[in-house]
Amino acid sequence: MRARRLLPLLMAAVLGVSALTGCGNSIDANKVGATLDGQEISLGFMNFMARYQQAIYDGQFSSMFGDQADTWSQELFEQGTDAQTSVKQSVVDSIEEFYVLEKHMADYKVEITDDELKAMDQAADKFIEDNTKKAVTQLGATKEYVKEMLRLTTIQAKMRNAIHAEVDTEVSDEEAAQKTISYVQVACKSTTDEEGKTVEYTEEEIENIKKQVEDFRKSAKDDFKAAAESAGYTASEASFGDNDESYMLDESVIEAAKKLKEGEISEVITTDDNYYVVRMDSTFDEEATETKKDSIVTTRKNDHYTEVCDGYKKDVKFELNEEEWAKVKFDELFSIKDAHAGHDHGTETEEEAQGTEEEDAAQEAETDEAGDAADNTEDSAESEE
Repeated sequence: MRARRLLPLLMAAVLGVSALTGCGNSIDANKVGATLDGQEISLGFMNFMARYQQAIYDGQFSSMFGDQADTWSQELFEQGTDAQTSVKQSVVDSIEEFYVLEKHMADYKVEITDDELKAMDQAADKFIEDNTKKAVTQLGATKEYVKEMLRLTTIQAKMRNAIHAEVDTEVSDEEAAQKTISYVQVACKSTTDEEGKTVEYTEEEIENIKKQVEDFRKSAKDDFKAAAESAGYTASEASFGDNDESYMLDESVIEAAKKLKEGEISEVITTDDNYYVVRMDSTFDEEATETKKDSIVTTRKNDHYTEVCDGYKKDVKFELNEEEWAKVKFDELFSIKDAHAGHDHGTETEEEAQGTEEEDAAQEAETDEAGDAADNTEDSAESEE
């Protein structure tokens, strides 16, 4: 799992805070968090962006790992750093990209309308009203920060669409052509016992496994999937192109498959860890080819967007205030509770049950993305103290 970009949409969740360390929000919001060609970006806004992203992940982490105080100190995103460092870097990258794109709005005739600004103002009010006071404080949220986040993500969405529109969306059948195979994969090196331990096969067991796979191959000419099921194997499908390197199967399996005519079945293919038997289902799968065309266009758009952004970034000077940014820490967790769970489950504290209406009930919030109609979702929050 890798740290993802900030969502281009104001989350309509109602947040609570699980106080763990009691450290509070110790940053000075008035400090400069970064500069872009001398333009100051406040630490307060950057802190809000980071803590807001933390809140999104906390909701996911709690469902996967439970409420673990040390989650953010673990390496979760396969980036060689702890989760807090990875997410904070993603936030910095996003903020730089936001402001760089803003500087080039005129290149693509991108504008923010008065109606969009009005919708952002209303959404920001709703966000502040719907979240617990403690959560708002811990987020470092202000109406102006929320509005700025909405404004920047809307600009990014419009710029992305405009940049994508420059891309050639024509893809030939030759470029996208896909073959589709059915295959059976049988482990020939080891298995896993009831305790989850790896057990190596003996030479005799390997020979027996290969014989069984050979017997399956002979029986699979008429109905590959039925024969696989009868033999206790799983028949899987895969599509690939002659010039396509995105497949997941071993290269020797793909090379053997390329030699097959439609309806033909391969000999038993041996790799380091598995035996394979392959059937060529279609040498030109129209549906898979159309799907590949969409994938090629998406890749072109993403590559072009990245290329344009990288080009813009080369022409600006972005400087992060490392000393102040280090003070932004995910030392208290946020909680997000599904509204449909209701208040009958006894998860609120007595103090919360006596709180204000917006802290007790599920709320409906409007959000705006790139000037489109608002999405309405319902969530409720709890504060675990």
